[in-house]
Amino acid sequence: MASNTTRYTIDLDAAFDEKLSALAAEKHTTKAEIIKRALATYNMLSTQAPINSKNKVSITDEDDRVLKDIIIP
Repeated sequence: MASNTTRYTIDLDAAFDEKLSALAAEKHTTKAEIIKRALATYNMLSTQAPINSKNKVSITDEDDRVLKDIIIP
């Protein structure tokens, strides 16, 4: 039976792998799923921001105070 998935091989440094492993454990999922979610999030954000628009996403607290701005490249 043919699979409709594609396998990738990527090289990650030890620090990145540790962060990826920690996220996967915290979210009770796999490293592959964390990477898929990251790509889906980046895709959604980048399609909302036209190229060179200097759009950003703001992370706010419960009082709508900006804690962090993320510039969408």
